[in-house]
Amino acid sequence: MKKISRLFLAALSSVTVLASCANTENEPETVVVRFVPSNSALADPALLVKIKSIEYMLEERIENTDFDLDISTSYEALTEAMISGQVDVGFLTSQQYAFVTTEEPGKVEVILSSVRDAYAAQIDANGDPITDLDTIIENVNKPGYAAQYHETEKVTSYYSMLLVKTTDYNAGFDSVTDLVGKKVATGSASSGSGYIYPAVLLDQNGLSFTPGTPANNTEVQNVTISGGHQSQILALLNGEVDAAFAFLDARLSSSFDAYNSVSGQNVFADTKVIALTTGIYNDTISVVSSMDNGLKTQIQEAFIDIIGTDVGKQALSVYNHTGYKVATDADYDGEREVYIFKRDVLSK
Repeated sequence: MKKISRLFLAALSSVTVLASCANTENEPETVVVRFVPSNSALADPALLVKIKSIEYMLEERIENTDFDLDISTSYEALTEAMISGQVDVGFLTSQQYAFVTTEEPGKVEVILSSVRDAYAAQIDANGDPITDLDTIIENVNKPGYAAQYHETEKVTSYYSMLLVKTTDYNAGFDSVTDLVGKKVATGSASSGSGYIYPAVLLDQNGLSFTPGTPANNTEVQNVTISGGHQSQILALLNGEVDAAFAFLDARLSSSFDAYNSVSGQNVFADTKVIALTTGIYNDTISVVSSMDNGLKTQIQEAFIDIIGTDVGKQALSVYNHTGYKVATDADYDGEREVYIFKRDVLSK
């Protein structure tokens, strides 16, 4: 009987060792983390010191694991390095993530999305993000709306909004299909919320942009306005166009101080939102799919904790990250749709 017990314990011990090996076989000796070389980041002369401070904080929170943090030479280099497994953790933009998961499925997965302060109009009474676009539109069109921020909540995405003058809205100009034959202010063709996402919205409604005079009942003339999203809204207010695309909510800006100073004028009261694009998700922290699940969770928890510290928040502020929320791949379905639209339609 004792012999059987000893054999059983020996077998159990072997299984435990094997299980332990299985749990660690996908853990790299050194976790390679790379940031994208954004303009704001590269303009910070103390960036490398800040990056190294995050490296130290990761190693402090995840025992027995070394980290190697640096900035990638280019956006393309980072995506290729993650596909090939040379980088374990990457601060991919939403469109980089869409590219990788579309063209090389199964190689990379998102674990965190960066967040920003939410508008009160985006949060329900329970403190949860509102997912129904019509409800958000109704909230931002209510009297007294002025892009007030929610006291506590943050969100992982933002929208591009389609604005018209309130006078035209009251006269029945209140849907995307009403754009046919009209002039619409947009940003440059490379602008996500100023042009690309609006182009997808039009496509979803059987319409398309044309730079010239619309030739049929499916075309909308886009007028490219330089100077940013506020300039696009000012073009609408000045009567240069019939509608304007801009990020929600670009109306909260000192750019409209002169307009609002005129008696009887207010940019919020004088415009109405008639449509929102799909959510434009914030930057990701992504990992190679082969990484051990336990390590993925540890990295998630570590970055959420790090950005909650003064040093971490300062270090990551160069990427405009103010917090992180756990993300899932499905969160970026809209990003993949946009990527495919750019690849198959806009590039032709």
